[in-house]
Amino acid sequence: MFLVALAVGVALAMVLYFHNRKQHYGKPLTIALFILRTLIGGLVTLLLFNPYIRQRVSVVEQPTVVLAHDNSASIGLSKDSAFFKSEYPKQFEDFRQALKLDFQVDEYLFGQEVRDFEELDFSDQLTDISSLLQTVDRRFYKRNVGAVLLFSDGVYNRGFEPSLLVEKYPFPIHTVVLGDTLSYPDLFMKDVHYNKKVSLGSTFPVRVVVGARDCSGQKATLTLSEDGLTIATKELEISSNRYSKELDFMLEADRKGVKQIEIKIQGLKDEAQQLNNLKRIFVEVRDEKYKIMCLAEAPHPDLGAVKSVLNDDCEMDFVFGHEEIPELSKYQLLLLHQAPSQHTDLEALLAQLEKNKKLPMLVVVGNSTDVEALNKLQKAVEVRRGMTNAMLDVKGFVNTSFGMFSLSDKLREKVGKYPPLALPHLEINLQLTHDDLLMQEVLGNKSGLPLMTFVKGDRKMAFLFGVNVWRWRLYNYYQDHNSLVFDELFSKTLSYLLLSRDDGSAVFCKEEYYSNEPVLMTAEIRNPSNELMTESDLSITIVNKKTGETYEYLFSKREHDYELNAGILPEGIYTYRAETTRSGQSVSISGTFAVVSMGIEAQQLTADIDRMRGLSAASNGRCYTVDQLPQLLQDLKADARITSVEHHDVRFEDLIHSKWIFIVLVGLAAIEWILRKMFGTY
Repeated sequence: MFLVALAVGVALAMVLYFHNRKQHYGKPLTIALFILRTLIGGLVTLLLFNPYIRQRVSVVEQPTVVLAHDNSASIGLSKDSAFFKSEYPKQFEDFRQALKLDFQVDEYLFGQEVRDFEELDFSDQLTDISSLLQTVDRRFYKRNVGAVLLFSDGVYNRGFEPSLLVEKYPFPIHTVVLGDTLSYPDLFMKDVHYNKKVSLGSTFPVRVVVGARDCSGQKATLTLSEDGLTIATKELEISSNRYSKELDFMLEADRKGVKQIEIKIQGLKDEAQQLNNLKRIFVEVRDEKYKIMCLAEAPHPDLGAVKSVLNDDCEMDFVFGHEEIPELSKYQLLLLHQAPSQHTDLEALLAQLEKNKKLPMLVVVGNSTDVEALNKLQKAVEVRRGMTNAMLDVKGFVNTSFGMFSLSDKLREKVGKYPPLALPHLEINLQLTHDDLLMQEVLGNKSGLPLMTFVKGDRKMAFLFGVNVWRWRLYNYYQDHNSLVFDELFSKTLSYLLLSRDDGSAVFCKEEYYSNEPVLMTAEIRNPSNELMTESDLSITIVNKKTGETYEYLFSKREHDYELNAGILPEGIYTYRAETTRSGQSVSISGTFAVVSMGIEAQQLTADIDRMRGLSAASNGRCYTVDQLPQLLQDLKADARITSVEHHDVRFEDLIHSKWIFIVLVGLAAIEWILRKMFGTY
């Protein structure tokens, strides 16, 4: 490239100065002009090739201070709640503004979720410190962060122990302890486990987890009451200052409707905090029961994992291998786990399905599945064995266009991290209209094949290609100390197959709202072509099943869907019925949700100063109190670690974009022009 440019420059110069006989210069001037014209022509030719030049660039990155503040309700409920709701916000605002004068600051609020900073109101009903630390680590990876300022009471009730993250944390954490650090005698309910829906005539369990601090040697009474009548009582003898005990009760579902059960613990006259001594639960007693038939090649841990998500209003019966297939007309769902297999009575199963044409099916395909028999059983999916007999480790990821039912953000995030399922090498051809929930990922390669799909036809069907979903539930529990994400995936799958009308329209709301948060809903209405529509008004009637009180609202229209803020509702179980018209026909959507009292944030109202000190010490930071905010500001200014960092980068840029090449060209042309002008050729 350079030789070509030089050759072109020489050629142009020779034409002008050696072959032009009209020009009469002395030899020295001719050589000088020849060199100038060669350089000009060569540089212009070189620019036509658009070459890149290598440049070393220095970038100075200013230090960032990350400010994260706890917005959970436990701070506002502490003994110093008056201070934190009146004086503290101004004190903190003064600190924020002073900090911004000297540093570049990124601000966050955390509680139920991590979000950009907004006004403090201490309204979050959960606290997840580990999520905040992970978010900061991810967002500021390889960035110049001088310090993380963590304002919190150190109490968490979601996620995992934050100190597990700090051992190799890349940034120093300075903690500021909020709330009341003094410990008072306190009785409280840690948790209440119960089924929200039970069947009429059944006996259902209620487990109450009771805790006590600094109450050793004292006695307490736990009482369960309904409609003012005591239905169960247990006495507690508190044996230590760090006391915890699980109490189990068996209650009778003796009447249809909603049971409002009040759980109260009492025993200390001078107890400073009693918000965590009372909890109300609502149990809906239904006079209906869904029955699920599970036909499986053999017992498998997957079956227990799926059964664990069922409520009391669902029963699951099992048939294995050669066992006789019962009459399916009394069941509302058929689960085939690696069935039909070589041991399945295929003719009997075909006959039963022919008699029950609308019976929904959930099919789990594994290595024991007889794919030829499966193809005879249904026409929705054609499955063939692949070229090899190898078993594949198949992971899943959520299909973003799935629209059969709503999925939580946590489910979308977690599923991709679940352990792989075991699946033989198969060729999968979907014959009917389908909606894929999960897609396959093999050895890090995302394929176009479904891992879990829902088929739209005369019979509602769902297919899961792979076994060992029990590992998903175990992984979920290992990560979050609960199985909520796994339960959401399969409970919504089973609910869709058992209950939902496949018309594409839906109302989206949470299963539970706290008594101090607004009930927010969204809705989608689809026309017969499955397109979103908002032409018609959408009304909704919400009824408190306990009191019968009725609330009527009209959804607001957005571009493609509807939204509603129903405000704050009293505690209880609510049913709703949304109604509109579509293509001249009425459409109605029903459902339920619950409003429960604040509870989890009121369980511990004493700040955990030891945890806050531990986070600081493990990350080479310091721990402060609210009174020491001026000292924190001074320490930050004097901290030698908070300094600018210079990065050196090597970049390649187009030569034509460089200013110096333009200056050189203009300069060479100007010199040539001046010399020729001086000697009379211009």
